[in-house]
Amino acid sequence: MTDRAGPPASSPAASPRTLATVTLVLGALVLSPLARARGWDSFPLSSYPMFARGNLGSVNELAHALLVLADGTRVPASPSLVGTPEPMVATAIVRGHVTRGTAADLCASVAARARDARAVDAMAVEIATSTFDARRYFSGAPGARAPLERTVHARCEIAR
Repeated sequence: MTDRAGPPASSPAASPRTLATVTLVLGALVLSPLARARGWDSFPLSSYPMFARGNLGSVNELAHALLVLADGTRVPASPSLVGTPEPMVATAIVRGHVTRGTAADLCASVAARARDARAVDAMAVEIATSTFDARRYFSGAPGARAPLERTVHARCEIAR
């Protein structure tokens, strides 16, 4: 008995019309976020707001721990003084304490770590929310890095 298998079945090639349709549909999907209202963003399609829209604003608030030096200068406390080696986690810790109204507790723990680490010539710790203009901040102009405003939620002295 002879096996009479024919040539292997092959899949039909996509027609040029099908390829053109798929290309148009995918192109429309990629560009569709540009036609949506400002501020819209969703998974899996993104409006790419950081690239697609101009003037998203440059004023940002930052909740942070500050060391107050003997001359009154304020410098950011390192993440390790806040209680973590990670900068983004430190920011979240500070923001969480500010939101919950427990900034004084965080202030005391940062001050204790600063005392134990013999942090520079820091005299005090402040837990604050500062508002910065990012465009101004990076301009290099004199005084550009000063916050537009600052709200101090807690201040504690570093015991020596």
